[in-house]
Amino acid sequence: MNINNIDSPIEKRNTGKGNPNAIIHSGRPLNNRQNKLLELLPEFDSSATVRKKDVNMRDLAALTAQTGDEFAVFTKGGERLIVRGNRNSVNVDIERAKALSEQGYKWSGHTHPGIEDDFATPSQGDRDILGCFNQKMSVIYNSKGKFRTFEKE
Repeated sequence: MNINNIDSPIEKRNTGKGNPNAIIHSGRPLNNRQNKLLELLPEFDSSATVRKKDVNMRDLAALTAQTGDEFAVFTKGGERLIVRGNRNSVNVDIERAKALSEQGYKWSGHTHPGIEDDFATPSQGDRDILGCFNQKMSVIYNSKGKFRTFEKE
């Protein structure tokens, strides 16, 4: 056992910073990586391309918890394209989804604001967009960081 842990109680080591559930329920802040990402996405329809290792779906769930907005992520090789939506949608229509697919992107997932049990019910629009990509499923995260996969059917 490392005696130094006594000087660093768990309350200090596990602050909830950046945790979607802690953000939505306790008002904890975003972590530094998430804050930088949010700076790149200041408003509806903002987009940013980042390295794949610099963002994950849990980060987007944290951004949704903080802002109440949807976020979508598309992955190609070692990069991810993040698009900020609003409370109800992300501005990616069939035409834009087909263009992203032709560029080699996959739809990694998106977020839905809220903490309800039915948060991950995909809309017909979600299924239509997924149909534009050469993949069988994608994922929806909520403001607490819970997720469900869905298929295009």
